[in-house]
Amino acid sequence: MIEAGARIFISYARDDAKSLALRLRDDLRAAGLTAWMDVADIQGGDNWARTIERVIESCDVGLALCSHKSYQSTYCRAEQMRLQRKGKRIIPLLVQADAEIPLHLEHLNRLDFSQPSQYAERLRDLLSDLNVGRAFASLGGDGEPETGRSVFRPSRLRRLSVPEKRDAPAFRRALAELRREPWLGGRSWWTYFLFHYLDIEAVANVLNQGKLTAARSGGSRRSQDQLLGLNFRPRTPDMWFREGVLPGTPSPDRLPVPVCLLFDLESTICLPAARFTSGDPQVVKRSSATSGALAELPFELIYHDEAPKPAEKDEVLRSRRAQVLVPSPLTLESLQLIWCRSDAEAETLKNQLTDNTREQWRQHIIARGDFALFFRRSAYVDRVLPTADGVLITFWPGEWDDPHHIEIHVQHSGGDDRLIELPAHDLRQPVRVGGPPGWFTDGGEVRVMLDGRLGAHVRIEPFSSVV
Repeated sequence: MIEAGARIFISYARDDAKSLALRLRDDLRAAGLTAWMDVADIQGGDNWARTIERVIESCDVGLALCSHKSYQSTYCRAEQMRLQRKGKRIIPLLVQADAEIPLHLEHLNRLDFSQPSQYAERLRDLLSDLNVGRAFASLGGDGEPETGRSVFRPSRLRRLSVPEKRDAPAFRRALAELRREPWLGGRSWWTYFLFHYLDIEAVANVLNQGKLTAARSGGSRRSQDQLLGLNFRPRTPDMWFREGVLPGTPSPDRLPVPVCLLFDLESTICLPAARFTSGDPQVVKRSSATSGALAELPFELIYHDEAPKPAEKDEVLRSRRAQVLVPSPLTLESLQLIWCRSDAEAETLKNQLTDNTREQWRQHIIARGDFALFFRRSAYVDRVLPTADGVLITFWPGEWDDPHHIEIHVQHSGGDDRLIELPAHDLRQPVRVGGPPGWFTDGGEVRVMLDGRLGAHVRIEPFSSVV
């Protein structure tokens, strides 16, 4: 759970976000957090600006309620900028679906609180996001977890119900030593996870079936005879070529909508049959299974994250492909996070799950851009948002300016379904699909096809009005 007493600063515009800010404050306090907002908490006679500065200085996280009025407010912008200057984590929350996001917050993933009927679900997402963010923020420095403990607090980590290696404590000590290396810097959180990339449809199958199975290959007749390779790091060299669909490069090896599965490193590498390699398994041709060998792995090369010098390029690229090898199938007890590139893709994944599976994994499915799990070279659908007169769809354009073929299928629960086709759309421009007032009072669904592939499938829940 979230650490009791964590301090949350709520930045908002009183003219159009006060009611949401008050509701959030009360619910966050009920969850054990210290939530602060200025309208009720500054006592008469206090110096307003100085009080705000003190609260920001001492807070852990800032919630920036993005509304029409906050975008125009110099006070809200000043609060947001000060949070950034003080190195505080900021989570933007949309108050209205079409509210503008200030440029200095544009790179951050936001949570959509614009639909009152979805408030309870979005609050759960916010609490889950606060859990994940505090876990990452606690790595390194004074917040280094104790030896042998996961990055997640015990209530978050589901322990495996199978035997461990006999020398599992030695493995944990080796990982604890690794986590103290000063050269890790912002990569220190990598040392808590293993990373595995699949296309969104494959991830839905994995979650629905409750296990990760190796693809059949070589001379093996059964996938159970194969080993699964889980990467020590995100953004492996292979993903540079496989992530997303690039213009003019169709390939069966690509992942059109990539999703990253994050497994707990300690629990997985301590499985009795787990082995690991120092580099690309197809090149090094050998694997190890002892804590001593783990301590000797070239992690400075495995976690190398800059452009390599020509003399070391081959060795660095080979090391970046180092893996933990486990027998197939692998159950999902150690699966911690399911990481998507965008809010739209996260909602698309949820909509491909059974009801029970979606409820089981909903809080583990996240979309954040501040930990660089993807190269983001290719285009994708970013957000699908209801507005007062229809739907707003935004995109990530990728590295190329090529136009893309877009098809938007809108199914309205009350009828008036629509198909919009844009043969050569510039993804730097959002798409608005209009409709009569109150178009989505009864709810509906939106499917976005990007160059012939499903880019997003988002359900619009019924609501009485758009705030």
